[in-house]
Amino acid sequence: MKKLFYFNLFLMFFTFSCEEPNNIDESNLFSINKIETLFRDSTFTSEVDLELLKELNICNTLDQANDDIENNYVKCSPCTPKYFKIYSYNNKDLKDAFMLQIKALTVLKGQSKKLPMRHLIIFERENGYLVKVNAFRGNLIETRGNKKGIKDLVIRFYIPDEEAFMNCLFKWNNGKYNFNSVESIDGAGGRGKVKKSMKEEMSREIYQLLMKNEFIF
Repeated sequence: MKKLFYFNLFLMFFTFSCEEPNNIDESNLFSINKIETLFRDSTFTSEVDLELLKELNICNTLDQANDDIENNYVKCSPCTPKYFKIYSYNNKDLKDAFMLQIKALTVLKGQSKKLPMRHLIIFERENGYLVKVNAFRGNLIETRGNKKGIKDLVIRFYIPDEEAFMNCLFKWNNGKYNFNSVESIDGAGGRGKVKKSMKEEMSREIYQLLMKNEFIF
């Protein structure tokens, strides 16, 4: 797959451009917010964050001081900002709708292996219970505010088989986030932003690649 994908990008030599102006459609945007999650905070920004993690029951709520997940007695990672970061994505209360960014190498409760890469999971509350809306094996790097009040997301994926990073735009539609387009590719023959004229064709191929490798689930 890697050779075929690289060959396709090689044929599209002019797909990527450093000189083309920003091709983001700003007609419906209020703000663009760059995000870098470092997992270095010692405390959560609010008590709601910890309460949500406890409700999800995915981490160790009893021994939050013990970060040694190599220890045989520690079955999962503690519920701390060193492993989890919560963001809002709409105008609802955080307890009713949020994004959960999970650090790579985190051990979730009930799992025996560490996550090989970062995960981003979207939750909403329905009938009093938190329900998974979307899940991605990727890193949230940007949100874009718009008139609908539900942020667009730019998620960065790393495809090991292709040795490539791909920044992809997701927009909310029909109650969940849907793949919209690939914004840029670094590696596997790609070298930055995808030109507007080639975006539709490249986006179809990238979406198929992400689905085949279960980076969207």
